[in-house]
Amino acid sequence: MNPIRILIADDHTLFRRGLISLLGETRDFEIVGEASSGPEAAQIARATRPDVVLMDIHMPGGSGTDAVAELRATMPALPVIILTVSESDADLVRAIQAGARGYFLKNAETELLVNAIRQVAAGQAVLDPTATEKILRYIAQPSSASANVDTPLSARETEILDLVASGFTNREIAAKLFLSENTIKTHVARILEKLGATSRSQAATLARMRGWLSARNAE
Repeated sequence: MNPIRILIADDHTLFRRGLISLLGETRDFEIVGEASSGPEAAQIARATRPDVVLMDIHMPGGSGTDAVAELRATMPALPVIILTVSESDADLVRAIQAGARGYFLKNAETELLVNAIRQVAAGQAVLDPTATEKILRYIAQPSSASANVDTPLSARETEILDLVASGFTNREIAAKLFLSENTIKTHVARILEKLGATSRSQAATLARMRGWLSARNAE
């Protein structure tokens, strides 16, 4: 089994080197690069083609959020995990909207971060439990900007995304809606494109944040 190739972007050298040393102890990880700014991270990612990027948000010379958006545009299959000290709800929301596949605080348990790297490398999206709570609070606020944004999805797309968020496969959704599986695949592809998402789970997360899913899937 090939190791998971990781790029680390953080402007604090001591933290970056400590993380490199820590993750280097895991046999199925390989550190392929390090950066101290968002633009440098994007440049090194294009050169090294890592499997996962660990990215800080606030860095001199260019933010991690901007780098996430750039990587999503140029390397859409590359998952980025935000690793930060920021506990700002706005930072969390912007990072996910930019395309981050994970969000963790720097005081997260090592095992939690290690498992998250493996999960995003396998195509999943993972959030620190604290970040999950923040998203739920953000959704619950009546004055939240998300509550004032009209959905770009059609009624059928919203219905399908609601079933996706409930864990149904394309085949199961097709059976429930009496449509072909290929039709469902086409709808899902359009949903991802409209939301700027790179995975079904990320699309569901974004829709939850913006209040576009049914009550049972908004929790």
